[in-house]
Amino acid sequence: MRIVRRSILLLLVAGLAACAGHNQQLAAQVKQSQGEVRGDLEALKQAVEASYDREKAMAERLRQVEEGGAQLREDLHLVQSQLDLLRRQLAAPQPAGAAAAAIESARRPEVFSLYQTARESYRVRQYDRALAQFTQLLETAPEDELADNAQFWIGECYYGLGKYRQALTAFTKVFVYGKTEKADDAQLKIGRCHLVLEEPDKARATFQKLLDEYPESEYAPAARRELQDLGH
Repeated sequence: MRIVRRSILLLLVAGLAACAGHNQQLAAQVKQSQGEVRGDLEALKQAVEASYDREKAMAERLRQVEEGGAQLREDLHLVQSQLDLLRRQLAAPQPAGAAAAAIESARRPEVFSLYQTARESYRVRQYDRALAQFTQLLETAPEDELADNAQFWIGECYYGLGKYRQALTAFTKVFVYGKTEKADDAQLKIGRCHLVLEEPDKARATFQKLLDEYPESEYAPAARRELQDLGH
């Protein structure tokens, strides 16, 4: 009887030892699996962050290309307008009040020079300085043909400074100038101001308005991309 009990006891001890060994093996496997899962999660996180960084870089590159193209076209337009002004001045007879016209003609190069200086300040991201210079231009020559451009770049300066509500107001004022060539530019930037101000419905309406009113605009593809990102 004692031998039987001893055998049973030995079997129980052996069974418990086997279970303990099995549990340790399971624990080791679980630990290994947890490590692998953590590694997979970290790799996935890094992949997502890298993808986000790439998309962000691509978006920034597109913005720079858009802005660079707009600046080149504006420069060409400014040169052409200066040539046209010189031709008109040379061809036009001198009517009564020619003295006042001469004063205005003399002031025009100063306005143009101030505008170019302000543009250069903006180009090198001296936004505060550019803002002051564009504002000075508007105060000096509010009726000049560069006034609407200056108003647009005031908005860009505020945008560059991260003052998006002021930028929104400045871009909206561009439409005060009835013959402005900056309307579609301003419309796009108004939409982007709404985006950063977390006003998606207003942004969506603004981008759609750009497509409706300026379907041939160079900014139409950008507006479509923004609408797509907004889930339109």
